Amino acid sequence: MDKTWNNKAWFMVLPVLVLVAFSAVIPLMTVVNYSVQDTFGNNQFFWAGTEWFQEVLESDRFWAALSRNLIFSAIILAIEVPLGIAIALAIPAQQLNIAFLVALAFAVAASANLPSVLYNLFWKRFNTRGATWSIYGGLITCLVLVACSPVVSGSETALFTEQDWSWFPLANPGIISIPAGFFFGWLGSVTSDEPTAVARFEELEVRSLTGAGSEKVVTH
Repeated sequence: MDKTWNNKAWFMVLPVLVLVAFSAVIPLMTVVNYSVQDTFGNNQFFWAGTEWFQEVLESDRFWAALSRNLIFSAIILAIEVPLGIAIALAIPAQQLNIAFLVALAFAVAASANLPSVLYNLFWKRFNTRGATWSIYGGLITCLVLVACSPVVSGSETALFTEQDWSWFPLANPGIISIPAGFFFGWLGSVTSDEPTAVARFEELEVRSLTGAGSEKVVTH
């Protein structure tokens, strides 16, 4: 059976090709314009020698910019190299079931963020230690329970189907880790002596409701 060829789908790519061509032609025409002006224009050329290069090499701004570029490049390499190694190591694990990452993402977000956010909004005594204990307590509890749950080992849909070290029966640890985050936040706050926490809470509450202390309107 002969198939009917339909090339109308190429029209969907046409706007992309037009934009790319436009982006390439405009700088090219700019370079050509400057070249023509330099060649046929009434310009006086002179030889500056190496003075400009010496001035650049002796400039503090040049070395500061160079150091910033090197630091930026080092940061990018520090991110890309481990990421590339991780991707290369993950290639043999393509057949593994990674569905547990979805449950882990929601559980981690709720366990680490929800208690500290609610405490910060509605509890006057909530302080720095309480926030730290709440975030790290909920996060560590969630990770430990996920690692020991059926989504990682001990079931047909687990990440490691042939091993079984799970002792936590639930697939999502949020029902345990989220209350644990609230508990650690409360425990860290009541065991910390931070008398300015209540004053700061009341000040921020008044400013959020009334706008007191905000900047005046600037007339342009």
